[in-house]
Amino acid sequence: MALLGFKATLLRLDCAMDLAESALPSAGPAPKPRRWVLVVDDDPAVLEALATALAPQYHVVTARTGAEALEVLSQRLLDLVLLDNVLPDLPGLAILEIVKRYLPSLPVVLITGYGSEEISVKAFRGGARDYMKKPIQVGELLARIEEILHARRRTGEARAPDGSSALEAFGADVDASGDSSLGRALTFIEANLHTHLSLERVAREAGMSKFHFCRHFKALVGMSFREFLARRRIERASVLLRDRKRSVTEVYLEVGFKDLSHFGRVFRKVTGQPPSRFRLLGRDASSQT
Repeated sequence: MALLGFKATLLRLDCAMDLAESALPSAGPAPKPRRWVLVVDDDPAVLEALATALAPQYHVVTARTGAEALEVLSQRLLDLVLLDNVLPDLPGLAILEIVKRYLPSLPVVLITGYGSEEISVKAFRGGARDYMKKPIQVGELLARIEEILHARRRTGEARAPDGSSALEAFGADVDASGDSSLGRALTFIEANLHTHLSLERVAREAGMSKFHFCRHFKALVGMSFREFLARRRIERASVLLRDRKRSVTEVYLEVGFKDLSHFGRVFRKVTGQPPSRFRLLGRDASSQT
Protein backbone atom coordinates (compact mmCIF):
# COMPACT_ATOMS: atom_id res chain seq x y z
CA MET A 1 0.00 0.00 0.00
CA ALA A 2 2.87 2.36 0.81
CA LEU A 3 4.36 1.79 -2.64
CA LEU A 4 1.02 2.48 -4.32
CA GLY A 5 0.76 5.73 -2.39
CA PHE A 6 4.33 6.58 -3.38
CA LYS A 7 3.51 6.03 -7.06
CA ALA A 8 0.31 8.04 -6.79
CA THR A 9 2.24 10.94 -5.25
CA LEU A 10 4.72 10.88 -8.12
CA LEU A 11 1.89 10.81 -10.64
CA ARG A 12 0.26 13.84 -9.02
CA LEU A 13 3.59 15.66 -9.06
CA ASP A 14 4.09 14.89 -12.75
CA CYS A 15 0.55 16.09 -13.55
CA ALA A 16 1.10 19.27 -11.56
CA MET A 17 4.32 19.94 -13.45
CA ASP A 18 2.53 19.41 -16.79
CA LEU A 19 -0.25 21.82 -15.80
CA ALA A 20 2.26 24.42 -14.64
CA GLU A 21 4.20 24.18 -17.89
CA SER A 22 1.02 24.48 -19.97
CA ALA A 23 0.11 27.69 -18.14
CA LEU A 24 3.34 29.45 -19.15
CA PRO A 25 3.12 32.22 -21.78
CA SER A 26 3.59 30.85 -25.27
CA ALA A 27 5.66 33.81 -26.51
CA GLY A 28 9.27 32.83 -27.05
CA PRO A 29 10.94 29.49 -26.44
CA ALA A 30 10.22 27.87 -23.10
CA PRO A 31 13.23 27.60 -20.81
CA LYS A 32 14.72 24.14 -20.46
CA PRO A 33 13.78 22.53 -17.14
CA ARG A 34 16.68 21.93 -14.79
CA ARG A 35 17.52 18.25 -14.78
CA TRP A 36 18.18 16.12 -11.71
CA VAL A 37 21.61 14.49 -11.36
CA LEU A 38 22.64 12.04 -8.64
CA VAL A 39 26.36 12.07 -7.78
CA VAL A 40 27.68 9.04 -5.87
CA ASP A 41 31.21 9.11 -4.42
CA ASP A 42 32.59 8.23 -0.99
CA ASP A 43 35.28 10.94 -1.09
CA PRO A 44 33.79 14.12 0.47
CA ALA A 45 36.18 16.39 -1.45
CA VAL A 46 35.35 14.81 -4.81
CA LEU A 47 31.64 14.82 -4.00
CA GLU A 48 31.68 18.51 -3.10
CA ALA A 49 33.73 19.43 -6.17
CA LEU A 50 31.39 17.60 -8.55
CA ALA A 51 28.27 18.99 -6.88
CA THR A 52 29.68 22.53 -7.05
CA ALA A 53 30.54 22.14 -10.73
CA LEU A 54 27.08 20.82 -11.63
CA ALA A 55 24.94 23.07 -9.40
CA PRO A 56 24.75 26.08 -11.78
CA GLN A 57 23.05 23.95 -14.45
CA TYR A 58 21.42 21.02 -12.63
CA HIS A 59 19.61 20.04 -9.48
CA VAL A 60 22.19 17.90 -7.68
CA VAL A 61 21.58 15.11 -5.16
CA THR A 62 24.57 13.42 -3.51
CA ALA A 63 25.25 10.05 -1.90
CA ARG A 64 28.39 8.62 -0.30
CA THR A 65 27.43 4.93 -0.18
CA GLY A 66 25.55 2.42 -2.26
CA ALA A 67 22.82 2.33 0.36
CA GLU A 68 22.34 6.10 0.17
CA ALA A 69 22.28 5.93 -3.63
CA LEU A 70 19.57 3.26 -3.63
CA GLU A 71 17.56 5.31 -1.16
CA VAL A 72 17.71 8.34 -3.47
CA LEU A 73 16.70 6.16 -6.43
CA SER A 74 13.66 5.02 -4.45
CA GLN A 75 12.61 8.58 -3.63
CA ARG A 76 13.25 10.75 -6.66
CA LEU A 77 12.92 10.65 -10.42
CA LEU A 78 16.35 11.35 -11.88
CA ASP A 79 17.77 12.27 -15.26
CA LEU A 80 21.34 11.01 -14.85
CA VAL A 81 23.64 9.28 -12.34
CA LEU A 82 27.37 9.92 -11.88
CA LEU A 83 28.57 6.78 -10.12
CA ASP A 84 31.97 6.09 -8.57
CA ASN A 85 32.99 2.46 -9.01
CA VAL A 86 34.59 2.11 -5.56
CA LEU A 87 32.19 2.62 -2.64
CA PRO A 88 32.43 1.43 0.98
CA ASP A 89 29.47 -0.94 0.83
CA LEU A 90 28.58 -1.88 -2.76
CA PRO A 91 30.66 -1.93 -5.95
CA GLY A 92 29.58 0.69 -8.46
CA LEU A 93 29.12 -2.04 -11.06
CA ALA A 94 26.61 -3.76 -8.76
CA ILE A 95 24.60 -0.54 -8.44
CA LEU A 96 24.82 -0.10 -12.22
CA GLU A 97 23.32 -3.56 -12.65
CA ILE A 98 20.42 -2.69 -10.34
CA VAL A 99 19.74 0.59 -12.12
CA LYS A 100 19.82 -0.89 -15.62
CA ARG A 101 17.65 -3.83 -14.62
CA TYR A 102 14.82 -1.75 -13.20
CA LEU A 103 15.37 1.75 -14.61
CA PRO A 104 16.84 0.91 -18.03
CA SER A 105 16.33 4.39 -19.51
CA LEU A 106 18.23 6.17 -16.71
CA PRO A 107 21.73 7.06 -18.02
CA VAL A 108 24.67 6.19 -15.78
CA VAL A 109 28.21 7.54 -16.12
CA LEU A 110 30.69 5.33 -14.28
CA ILE A 111 33.70 7.04 -12.68
CA THR A 112 36.90 5.27 -11.62
CA GLY A 113 40.08 6.36 -9.90
CA TYR A 114 42.25 4.22 -12.12
CA GLY A 115 42.12 3.13 -15.74
CA SER A 116 41.35 -0.47 -16.56
CA GLU A 117 40.22 -1.93 -19.84
CA GLU A 118 38.44 -4.69 -17.94
CA ILE A 119 36.39 -2.20 -15.90
CA SER A 120 35.52 -0.13 -18.95
CA VAL A 121 34.35 -3.24 -20.80
CA LYS A 122 32.24 -4.30 -17.80
CA ALA A 123 30.81 -0.79 -17.51
CA PHE A 124 29.64 -0.62 -21.11
CA ARG A 125 28.41 -4.21 -21.11
CA GLY A 126 26.49 -3.39 -17.94
CA GLY A 127 24.73 -0.52 -19.66
CA ALA A 128 26.76 2.54 -18.62
CA ARG A 129 26.21 5.44 -21.00
CA ASP A 130 29.77 6.69 -20.50
CA TYR A 131 32.96 5.97 -18.55
CA MET A 132 35.38 8.53 -17.09
CA LYS A 133 38.65 8.33 -15.17
CA LYS A 134 39.71 10.61 -12.33
CA PRO A 135 40.87 13.35 -12.18
CA ILE A 136 37.84 14.64 -14.04
CA GLN A 137 37.99 17.78 -16.14
CA VAL A 138 34.90 19.86 -15.35
CA GLY A 139 34.48 21.13 -18.90
CA GLU A 140 34.64 17.63 -20.34
CA LEU A 141 32.20 16.32 -17.72
CA LEU A 142 29.64 19.06 -18.39
CA ALA A 143 29.93 18.52 -22.14
CA ARG A 144 29.35 14.77 -21.80
CA ILE A 145 26.38 15.20 -19.49
CA GLU A 146 24.75 17.72 -21.82
CA GLU A 147 25.36 15.43 -24.79
CA ILE A 148 23.76 12.49 -23.00
CA LEU A 149 20.73 14.48 -21.83
CA HIS A 150 20.31 16.09 -25.26
CA ALA A 151 20.31 12.66 -26.90
CA ARG A 152 17.81 11.48 -24.31
CA ARG A 153 15.45 14.36 -25.10
CA ARG A 154 15.91 13.89 -28.84
CA THR A 155 15.03 10.19 -28.72
CA GLY A 156 12.07 10.78 -26.44
CA GLU A 157 13.46 8.87 -23.46
CA ALA A 158 11.83 9.92 -20.23
CA ARG A 159 11.97 9.27 -16.54
CA ALA A 160 10.31 6.10 -15.35
CA PRO A 161 6.63 6.91 -16.02
CA ASP A 162 5.23 4.95 -13.12
CA GLY A 163 7.73 6.14 -10.54
CA SER A 164 9.25 2.67 -10.31
CA SER A 165 12.44 2.42 -8.30
CA ALA A 166 15.45 0.16 -8.46
CA LEU A 167 14.25 -1.40 -5.24
CA GLU A 168 10.84 -2.67 -6.32
CA ALA A 169 12.10 -6.05 -7.47
CA PHE A 170 13.95 -6.49 -4.20
CA GLY A 171 10.49 -7.34 -2.95
CA ALA A 172 10.10 -4.43 -0.57
CA ASP A 173 7.74 -1.49 -0.54
CA VAL A 174 9.00 2.00 0.01
CA ASP A 175 7.76 2.86 3.46
CA ALA A 176 6.42 6.16 4.70
CA SER A 177 9.87 7.50 5.54
CA GLY A 178 11.20 6.67 2.08
CA ASP A 179 13.69 4.07 3.30
CA SER A 180 14.22 0.91 1.28
CA SER A 181 14.66 -2.61 2.56
CA LEU A 182 18.03 -2.98 0.88
CA GLY A 183 19.13 0.46 2.02
CA ARG A 184 18.11 -0.29 5.61
CA ALA A 185 19.94 -3.62 5.51
CA LEU A 186 23.18 -2.15 4.14
CA THR A 187 23.12 0.75 6.57
CA PHE A 188 22.49 -1.66 9.45
CA ILE A 189 25.40 -3.86 8.37
CA GLU A 190 27.79 -0.91 8.15
CA ALA A 191 26.81 0.34 11.61
CA ASN A 192 27.12 -3.09 13.24
CA LEU A 193 30.18 -4.74 11.68
CA HIS A 194 31.69 -5.05 15.16
CA THR A 195 28.79 -7.17 16.42
CA HIS A 196 27.50 -10.64 15.66
CA LEU A 197 25.44 -10.14 12.50
CA SER A 198 23.32 -13.13 11.65
CA LEU A 199 21.24 -13.52 8.51
CA GLU A 200 18.14 -13.61 10.69
CA ARG A 201 19.00 -10.32 12.35
CA VAL A 202 19.68 -8.42 9.12
CA ALA A 203 16.64 -9.90 7.35
CA ARG A 204 14.49 -8.81 10.28
CA GLU A 205 15.93 -5.29 10.01
CA ALA A 206 14.97 -5.31 6.32
CA GLY A 207 11.47 -6.50 7.17
CA MET A 208 11.81 -9.68 5.11
CA SER A 209 11.94 -13.41 5.66
CA LYS A 210 15.37 -15.06 5.72
CA PHE A 211 14.69 -16.94 2.50
CA HIS A 212 13.39 -13.90 0.62
CA PHE A 213 16.20 -11.66 1.84
CA CYS A 214 18.95 -14.17 1.10
CA ARG A 215 17.69 -14.89 -2.42
CA HIS A 216 17.21 -11.29 -3.49
CA PHE A 217 20.33 -9.98 -1.75
CA LYS A 218 22.47 -12.34 -3.80
CA ALA A 219 20.58 -11.52 -7.00
CA LEU A 220 21.16 -7.78 -6.60
CA VAL A 221 24.53 -7.55 -4.87
CA GLY A 222 26.12 -10.42 -6.79
CA MET A 223 27.29 -12.39 -3.76
CA SER A 224 25.77 -14.10 -0.76
CA PHE A 225 25.08 -12.23 2.46
CA ARG A 226 27.81 -14.21 4.24
CA GLU A 227 30.40 -13.44 1.56
CA PHE A 228 29.43 -9.75 1.49
CA LEU A 229 29.69 -9.50 5.28
CA ALA A 230 33.12 -11.14 5.31
CA ARG A 231 34.40 -8.83 2.60
CA ARG A 232 33.11 -5.70 4.33
CA ARG A 233 34.73 -6.75 7.61
CA ILE A 234 38.07 -7.41 5.93
CA GLU A 235 37.87 -4.13 4.00
CA ARG A 236 37.26 -2.30 7.28
CA ALA A 237 40.09 -4.25 8.93
CA SER A 238 42.44 -3.34 6.07
CA VAL A 239 41.90 0.33 6.84
CA LEU A 240 42.34 -0.13 10.60
CA LEU A 241 45.55 -2.14 10.18
CA ARG A 242 47.23 0.91 8.69
CA ASP A 243 47.00 2.55 12.10
CA ARG A 244 50.18 1.46 13.88
CA LYS A 245 48.68 2.24 17.28
CA ARG A 246 46.13 -0.55 16.90
CA SER A 247 47.09 -4.14 17.61
CA VAL A 248 45.86 -6.94 15.35
CA THR A 249 43.75 -8.17 18.27
CA GLU A 250 42.03 -4.80 18.58
CA VAL A 251 41.39 -4.77 14.85
CA TYR A 252 39.79 -8.20 14.55
CA LEU A 253 37.57 -7.57 17.56
CA GLU A 254 36.52 -4.19 16.17
CA VAL A 255 35.31 -5.75 12.90
CA GLY A 256 33.31 -8.55 14.51
CA PHE A 257 35.63 -11.57 14.60
CA LYS A 258 35.82 -13.69 17.75
CA ASP A 259 39.28 -15.20 17.40
CA LEU A 260 42.55 -14.45 15.64
CA SER A 261 42.80 -17.71 13.69
CA HIS A 262 39.39 -17.25 12.03
CA PHE A 263 40.22 -13.63 11.24
CA GLY A 264 43.54 -14.66 9.71
CA ARG A 265 41.94 -17.31 7.49
CA VAL A 266 39.25 -14.97 6.17
CA PHE A 267 41.72 -12.11 5.73
CA ARG A 268 44.05 -14.30 3.67
CA LYS A 269 41.14 -15.60 1.59
CA VAL A 270 39.95 -12.09 0.72
CA THR A 271 43.29 -10.28 0.31
CA GLY A 272 45.65 -13.11 -0.58
CA GLN A 273 47.97 -12.44 2.37
CA PRO A 274 47.93 -12.67 6.18
CA PRO A 275 47.22 -9.56 8.28
CA SER A 276 50.83 -9.30 9.47
CA ARG A 277 52.15 -9.25 5.91
CA PHE A 278 49.48 -6.75 4.85
CA ARG A 279 50.43 -4.43 7.70
CA LEU A 280 54.14 -4.74 6.88
CA LEU A 281 53.54 -3.89 3.22
CA GLY A 282 51.37 -0.98 4.26
CA ARG A 283 54.13 0.41 6.46
CA ASP A 284 56.72 -0.01 3.73
CA ALA A 285 54.50 1.82 1.27
CA SER A 286 53.81 4.67 3.68
CA SER A 287 57.51 5.10 4.46
CA GLN A 288 58.24 5.57 0.76
CA THR A 289 55.63 8.29 0.23
